[in-house]
Amino acid sequence: MARIHHLLRGAAVVGASALVAGCSVMTPIQTAEPYNAGDGVRVVVTDEIRAENLLVLSEEEGGEGQVFGSLVNDSQEDVVMSVTIGDGGIQVPVPATGQVLLGVDEIVVVPAVPVPPGANAEGLVEATGLGTVSANVPVLDSTLPQYADYVP
Repeated sequence: MARIHHLLRGAAVVGASALVAGCSVMTPIQTAEPYNAGDGVRVVVTDEIRAENLLVLSEEEGGEGQVFGSLVNDSQEDVVMSVTIGDGGIQVPVPATGQVLLGVDEIVVVPAVPVPPGANAEGLVEATGLGTVSANVPVLDSTLPQYADYVP
């Protein structure tokens, strides 16, 4: 009788494991798909060239702002990328299989942010010779404590 109980428990464990494992077949794994993991936006120029987590920090509409995010080049060739928001922008080389951190490696100042914090400013991300993509870039202020030290 004890042996039958052990066999039933083992079968129950195997059945439960199969049931739980089956959930991943029916539900896609979110981290397997590209998505905006931060407060900024992802702007894809090509399959290998993109901007990640692009955002502007500013205290007020018309005030100075600073752009943060990263320019990513997963290709085997160096590219020149540019980011333009309002009257501010930058053009910078991004090495093959490399990235440039805006706000760290390169400072991008927007002299007069065209929208108030909480809104989206129109931004352009370009990879020279590969295309230009327009994006709605969020403008944030020091309300979120993690940005308080970085707002101009």
